[in-house]
Amino acid sequence: MGYLKIAGPPLSYQDLQKVKAYVKKHGIVQFINLFRNFSSLCIQGDTANKWGDETEHHIIYWDHEAGEAKLLINAGEFRDLFNEVRGETNVQLQPEYGSWMLEATPCSPFTSLSLHSVSQLTLHFRNRRDVMASFLALFGNFSLSNISSYPLLGVNNYATRIPALTKCIKSAETISRESLGKSEPKLFEVCRRDSDPAKEEAKVQTEQLLALQSNQYSQSLFTTDEAINPHPRFPTLSKIIRERCGEKVCITVPLFADTKTSLAVSKTEPYPGLIYMDSMAFGMGCCCLQLTYQAHTVEHARYLHDQLLAVSPIFAALSASAPIYKGKLADIDLRFTVIAQSVDDRTKEERDPNSSHYIPKSRYSHNSHYISNHDSVMEHHNDTLKLKVDPEHLKLLEDAHIDKRLAYHIASLFVRDPLVVFEKGIELNDQETTAHFENLQSTNWNSIRFKPPPSFDSPIGWRVEFRPMDIQLTDYENAAYSALICLLVKLLSTYNVNFIIPISMGDENMVRAHRRDAVLTERFLFRKNIVVQKYKELDLDKTKYLRSSLKAPAEREEVIEMTVAEILEGKPDIEYKGIFPLLRELIEESEGTGEDKEQLNEYLNFLLLRAKGTYKTGAKYIRDFVRSHSDYKFDSLVSEKINYDLLRHLEEINNADAKVVYLNDS
Repeated sequence: MGYLKIAGPPLSYQDLQKVKAYVKKHGIVQFINLFRNFSSLCIQGDTANKWGDETEHHIIYWDHEAGEAKLLINAGEFRDLFNEVRGETNVQLQPEYGSWMLEATPCSPFTSLSLHSVSQLTLHFRNRRDVMASFLALFGNFSLSNISSYPLLGVNNYATRIPALTKCIKSAETISRESLGKSEPKLFEVCRRDSDPAKEEAKVQTEQLLALQSNQYSQSLFTTDEAINPHPRFPTLSKIIRERCGEKVCITVPLFADTKTSLAVSKTEPYPGLIYMDSMAFGMGCCCLQLTYQAHTVEHARYLHDQLLAVSPIFAALSASAPIYKGKLADIDLRFTVIAQSVDDRTKEERDPNSSHYIPKSRYSHNSHYISNHDSVMEHHNDTLKLKVDPEHLKLLEDAHIDKRLAYHIASLFVRDPLVVFEKGIELNDQETTAHFENLQSTNWNSIRFKPPPSFDSPIGWRVEFRPMDIQLTDYENAAYSALICLLVKLLSTYNVNFIIPISMGDENMVRAHRRDAVLTERFLFRKNIVVQKYKELDLDKTKYLRSSLKAPAEREEVIEMTVAEILEGKPDIEYKGIFPLLRELIEESEGTGEDKEQLNEYLNFLLLRAKGTYKTGAKYIRDFVRSHSDYKFDSLVSEKINYDLLRHLEEINNADAKVVYLNDS
């Protein structure tokens, strides 16, 4: 979602050049002031283990008569009314890049990582879906979809705007909150009828919004700027990224070559064997599952950041659920690279490895360095090319007694330029606001994000956000993956566990994670000795999160290649413990009922069997559905009918048992 506070109109790219040095310097100063305020913060007791999740959703309009499922690009109009009438439900809607998207979060965070709390996550996600779906149904044939990449984005008339929906929502605002929450759909019969896109009014709107020559922000050949969220941040991001880069973004992913796939070159497909996309919408229009955890201290947050970073590509591969782009089957399964390419604002010089200004990665990428001083993180682990940070920024941070690793991390954020600055939001009080820091922090999109308290008077502590996973197709899966990361965070604070490997190996793992069926066919670089002999003796807090045990010093790693299933299950024959045996020990030794423990072990069983191929990943399930559809011509193309039937089917399976749905019977 990012930083959304508006202060006047956004600056043009030319005007940004005049203030960017000022914004960067004051962003550094704002972080220093935050650090001084909160560096000694230690959160204990009932408030220590707060966490929350974010799920992103496409809002679909169904034209059942025509057999079409289109993106609704004025879906944002639902947001404010929903947030006003949600009542006792713990669901809050937030804006996202796509005007057809809604992000859902809890109104208030979870307050515990207890086994009971984590075991209830299927109910949590199911309730969220039920509340949102019931609300959307009041207005007509609208629903939310959990598919990570909408299959027909950028293809023909892939989206629709329904002008009558605005009138319908305005009418609903006059009804009392209590009445709206209990209303039968009959209260909205007129609005539902007026919202029918079969009517001429809506038909014209659909045709007009795809007049691509009006794409002043993206200049895309495929997606319409009408589908960008109208909040000034989002179209400005699209425009400034393009202008800074010096050209439109260029996104390519390998095409899944089926038996009758054409590799002909054309204006819309200039790269043989690849799917070409040209706008931020293709990346930021994908949906994901993100989880944020509050740490006890700043050092605890840095420790969690590094350990989670080391395992993030493994869980990205396990979550893969995005095999279709621009109406074509891709030969990748994961959305991550599509987003990375869609916001890559590096100039040609910055992309040139031989240039003195070379920046190796997009500003959306797998992290390039560890940030903690824990003794398991050694200098040789940060083995990739160091960014050329501004010496003045680094000096400001180090003069403020911020240690070298954290100082470098913060300074590295400011290697990038600010993208969205508002005219009246430049000269600010650095003792009262974090706006300039958040400007750069929120546009460095990494696998794992280290997050300071959001404001000077915030009760929220230092946090870590886990960001690499695709959203899952069903509520049960989203619960299982969320439970897995919750248990992992709990494990890292309970046992002496060490997943650290060199950053370059993590980069390679993320490349492998994208490949088709990576969860089954790829082998990943992973640390063999993840525990010491007395791994249940943990003194993290006593050592201020600089060592895991007073008795067991850190050891040099031995890295081997393993499948995802082997990493999870362990390999006793080579004395590799495995992540899941550790999690099962943690579950057994933690306070909780037999029912709680059974549910958590069931989640782990499901994920392990997915890693072994018993249950398909979302990506394989979708690809197999397309290839077995009667309308599929084995040419890699996804037709309107296939898209409609796929999205209908994915709605239906949310009411089914995921362990049955995903059985690999091929």
